[in-house]
Amino acid sequence: MNTPPRNHEFDERQWQAQERARIAAREGHADADPDELRIARALRRAPAMDLPADFAAQVAAQAHSQAAVDAKFEQRLLRGLGIVLGLSAAATVAWFGRDWVSALSATLPGGADATGWSMAAALCLLANWGWGAMKRLREV
Repeated sequence: MNTPPRNHEFDERQWQAQERARIAAREGHADADPDELRIARALRRAPAMDLPADFAAQVAAQAHSQAAVDAKFEQRLLRGLGIVLGLSAAATVAWFGRDWVSALSATLPGGADATGWSMAAALCLLANWGWGAMKRLREV
């Protein structure tokens, strides 16, 4: 990606003006740019923040609890979608009976070969899901 060249001379002058104002504010001089000096003085007199001693731990705990809530929602959503998929598959089999395989073969661009690969992919997904379920049951 090409980026336009930056004007380093301007950045350098701005930085120097800010540094002069910072030093002037620290030493009590007034020989800097008035705007920069006003900013430097304001930064030196910034009010102290009265945060609790365990502020970071509180924020981390809050973030952890929010992540747990999000994970539970995602798990419930995934289970719900899995149930809907299973019900739709059962409805398809019930509606078309044994002809659903031939209807799928006629619909897919690869015909019977595509149906075979689709079934193989479905079996792989089912085996993966079953293996994960068995591992979770062993961990409990």
